[in-house]
Amino acid sequence: MGQYKSRQEFLKNNPRSIAFAALVKATKMQDTITNQAIKLSPNQLEGKEVIIIGSGVGGLTTAYELLAQESGAKVTILEASHKTGGRCMSLRTGDTLIEDANSDLFDSKPGEPQVVRFKRPVGDSEPYLNAGPGRIPSSHKRLLSYLKRFSVDVEIYVMNSESNLVQKNESFGGKPMVYRRLDHNTRGWLAHMVYKNAEELLRNSKVGISESNLKTRVEELQSLMISFGELDVDGTYSATAGSPGFEDGKTRAGYEVLPGVAAGIVADVLSFDKLLESKFWEGTKFYQPIDFLWQPTLFQPVGGMDQVQHAFAQQVAALGGNILLNSPVKKIKWDSTKEKYIISVGQVGTEEPIYYEADYCVCNLAMPFLKNILDSDLLKSGLEPEFKDALEAVFVAQFEPTQAPGYKPRKDGYVPRFLACTSKVGWQANRYLWQGSPINLKTMGVEKSEVGVVPIFGGISWTDNEIQQIWYPSTAYQDEKGVLTGAYNFDKIAHDWGKLPVDERLTKARNDASKFGKKFAEGLGEGVAIAWQNMPNIKGGWAYWQSVGDANYSTKQFNAIAQGSGIIDPKTKNASNANFFIVGDQISSLPGWQEGAIAAALNAISRMAKPEVKIQPLKNLPDTRLMVEGI
Repeated sequence: MGQYKSRQEFLKNNPRSIAFAALVKATKMQDTITNQAIKLSPNQLEGKEVIIIGSGVGGLTTAYELLAQESGAKVTILEASHKTGGRCMSLRTGDTLIEDANSDLFDSKPGEPQVVRFKRPVGDSEPYLNAGPGRIPSSHKRLLSYLKRFSVDVEIYVMNSESNLVQKNESFGGKPMVYRRLDHNTRGWLAHMVYKNAEELLRNSKVGISESNLKTRVEELQSLMISFGELDVDGTYSATAGSPGFEDGKTRAGYEVLPGVAAGIVADVLSFDKLLESKFWEGTKFYQPIDFLWQPTLFQPVGGMDQVQHAFAQQVAALGGNILLNSPVKKIKWDSTKEKYIISVGQVGTEEPIYYEADYCVCNLAMPFLKNILDSDLLKSGLEPEFKDALEAVFVAQFEPTQAPGYKPRKDGYVPRFLACTSKVGWQANRYLWQGSPINLKTMGVEKSEVGVVPIFGGISWTDNEIQQIWYPSTAYQDEKGVLTGAYNFDKIAHDWGKLPVDERLTKARNDASKFGKKFAEGLGEGVAIAWQNMPNIKGGWAYWQSVGDANYSTKQFNAIAQGSGIIDPKTKNASNANFFIVGDQISSLPGWQEGAIAAALNAISRMAKPEVKIQPLKNLPDTRLMVEGI
């Protein structure tokens, strides 16, 4: 619990992140790179073979663009798993989920299998859990463009409902509070104080208002505060249902008894003292829904996020590309005589590998895996010095993180690595637990216990317990059952959860859910848990570049890897055109997002198209925790 602090405290303790906190700037920075993506000329790669290792969104995008642009290349994707998509995974009834027994990248044994057992009542839509990415911001134009091109239907993902709940153990006696009440009571009191002190604030706050305009601006500020905080005309904050028969209520913060024939009973105003004492914004990510990446409107594919990767995979196959599943790459070598990469791949049922040759090698696997996969000659002398030095910095961040330049021990003792830990829990339950019981047709009323309760349709409830958040389904509202994301946590908590058996994770998630109501927790049915740091061939949720070193050092390594690498001629010491690339969100300024994986793929295509043109380097990297966790 202690690691989930306010944004202020996070930035105070991580001063280098202040430069990374501008999410809009980071997204625009990505635009300046990928908007300049260079297309391949028709048949530019005629007779060339491109091997792509990994079928995540980055690898699939690379393959699709090579084929769609009619480059002439033969394109093959080698996927270690039995399925495409990487972390773009949706779990459905009958699916089997097998984590490794631990988070070790190499030589880890399989753990106990989980079988997804969601029920499907007659008339309900097919239940699923988005175990990986779960939402698409409207600013992610490239991904949305592909989905439109591939005829993948999307629907609204509800990031926030004012009916969602906020629960903290040390606030309001541990009782869940309705989001709108905390939100609008706070706005009201802040507006009240600004209204009453408007002249003093404008005169002394150095906001550039001249003395001649002061009186007018004071009146305008007070007018703004009346609208902003739902104040009375004299600038006082109070809540009321209004006079019977008149629409003059102050009701943004919600009701205790909903209006109907009568005006209803408005929820009591929480005092500003109680609001401050509660620290409702700390440890709950209360304001994440207004951060740039999470602002409405967000989307999700109809039927599950894996519709994204399925659509890409189908396009690749239709255009003549090969996707070979159950094909784990064991070694990547360079044959200087043939001037080709030689890639050895394991086969099911035999120790004998199969070999593939490639003019271009594109890696869509997590970079730390390359430590054992790249041939020693490539790491020593084959790849360009800046590129292999940058890879080595990533290896240090994963396998010896305390040796990374500028490493500083954390107070909680946790040591972050390059591949970040994150875990999720999914529950199936009857929707009435959050959407409310149906109206009783005999009495045309609701259960007494539900009087005044506004149903929850989508959005996220927040807590400072280890589950951190509960996502409500944003689709199929009329179904009998729904699938909740019952935990989504990060960093040390996710790391610790990943060491627990699945049953213990589910027990912890149910216990934390009970803080939102005993009936709610008892009603949670079939559960499934995933710790991404334990998933075979993946071993993490996203790349945490801040583990590589300080801001300048990590940015330097990132930029070196983003360019790709050629092969150094041992005689001339000159490098060939870049023919070895790394893609995926791990090498984008949108870590943890599918849009970032697409951007990295387009960068690699650009370097193939015009190897003499460098990818524009980033001046700094966005802090992964800000952009993914929403601290």
